[in-house]
Amino acid sequence: MTDGPGDREQPPPGWSPTQPPAYGAPGPWAAPNAPGSYPPPPPPPGGGYYPPPGNHYGAPVLKPGIIPLRPLQLGDLYNGAVAVIRANPKATLGLSALVVTVSQIITLAIQLPAFGAIADIAALSPESIRDNPEVVFSSVATFLGSTLLGSVVSAIAIVVLTGMLTGIVGRAVFGEKITIGAAWDLAKGRVLPLIGLALLQAAIVFGVFLVPVGLLFALLAAGLPTGASVLLGFILFIGGTCFAVFFYTKLSMASSAIVLEGIGVGTAMSRSFRLVKGDFWRVFGILLLTAVVAGLVATAVSAPFTLFTSLGDPNAPVDGTQFYIAAILGGVGAIIAGTITNPFTAAVTTLLYADRRMRAEAFDLVLQTEAVERQQGAPGTDHENLWRQRNPWP
Repeated sequence: MTDGPGDREQPPPGWSPTQPPAYGAPGPWAAPNAPGSYPPPPPPPGGGYYPPPGNHYGAPVLKPGIIPLRPLQLGDLYNGAVAVIRANPKATLGLSALVVTVSQIITLAIQLPAFGAIADIAALSPESIRDNPEVVFSSVATFLGSTLLGSVVSAIAIVVLTGMLTGIVGRAVFGEKITIGAAWDLAKGRVLPLIGLALLQAAIVFGVFLVPVGLLFALLAAGLPTGASVLLGFILFIGGTCFAVFFYTKLSMASSAIVLEGIGVGTAMSRSFRLVKGDFWRVFGILLLTAVVAGLVATAVSAPFTLFTSLGDPNAPVDGTQFYIAAILGGVGAIIAGTITNPFTAAVTTLLYADRRMRAEAFDLVLQTEAVERQQGAPGTDHENLWRQRNPWP
């Protein structure tokens, strides 16, 4: 028997079919926690916390330190890099000044003898140069070799510095500050792997240029025509540049992996290849833009030293003293410029490494969970163990 209209349960006063109850509130006929009342979810098995919702759900993202704990945009990378330097000026700028100064002293010690040889050539008359081409060739070869060796030293210094600053950035993600002594304690056990990585990177990047150049000289010695030599040299240069850019981009995150994950050189190189895979052009574009920005700042900072060396009588005879003074002043300018720009570049590279882990391994969930536990008073995971986690969310 069907109930009549008067026997049906009436809705509560004030209820309107056009205004349903809010999500999570009990329905008009449901008791609390009854089906349809949308109770909160139970805690996960084994205890712990669900990661807080990020921008995937439209909610604000946690930002306990220099970056929001989600995949990063270009502005996040640059703002975070500046925030690292502002929060830890002694550790970042101090380490940068130390490493850059040592590398510039080594570079000058390598290059100063070559500057003397170039000065001797500049002082020769055109007739002497024409009559002694072997002297000119020897001096130019010495200068180019010393310049290449100095570039290798600078590249090694940049890789080592990037690794040393990585630990600072890893802690700044959670708003922690660190002294220069503590930063050195974090990185000193990884200096040798970082130097090994730098040597391998330099061998790969410079090797893709040296091998084609050597091949070109061999073909010229065999009697290859000049026009064909120029065309072949251009093709080899373009090919070498492409290969150098490819390997540099693919290996850009290896130093961060060595320090934060505590792995060896070979493992770090393969790890960097995997992290960059699928996002090569974005990583390359960010690294290129960062290099351009750092180069412009370095040029502006070192310009007064370069300008000072250009002053004087242009008709005065050239001697070795001018080359030595120019090299020393250029080295001082490079130290000041590198002290400012290298921490920024290193921080961007490290944050780009963190971004790639967030995108490829959902590492933002690990960082968010860690931030929630710290906010609720838990001691938190040790940084070394935190960054060594891989794919913890199946």
